[in-house]
Amino acid sequence: MNVYDLAHELARALSQCPEYREFSRAKEELEKDPQAKNMLKDLRTKQLEVEALRLSGKPVDEAVKNLENLYNIVSYNSLLRQYMEAEARFAVLMADIQGIIAKAIGLDFNLDEPNKEE
Repeated sequence: MNVYDLAHELARALSQCPEYREFSRAKEELEKDPQAKNMLKDLRTKQLEVEALRLSGKPVDEAVKNLENLYNIVSYNSLLRQYMEAEARFAVLMADIQGIIAKAIGLDFNLDEPNKEE
């Protein structure tokens, strides 16, 4: 079996796993609510703004406070909270899979820590 066939098999397995199904279901529900969808878009925009400030070395305290306030507001919306929780669980699964693959082929994405195999 070649690598592409295995990738397609993994994709099929992922599409059937509970984490993906829950995320997909939450996304479908979110799509039905334009106001919630806009709130999420605003939150993502603010997250990117904070990250851009961090990367540029500019002060982030005020931007982080604004982001935290927006996150608190968003988390009161049960639809958004469910979506973000499902998204986070699926993201953990994807990160775990990426880590498994990276380890299997000897890639080390963690450049700050010494290689444990050395």
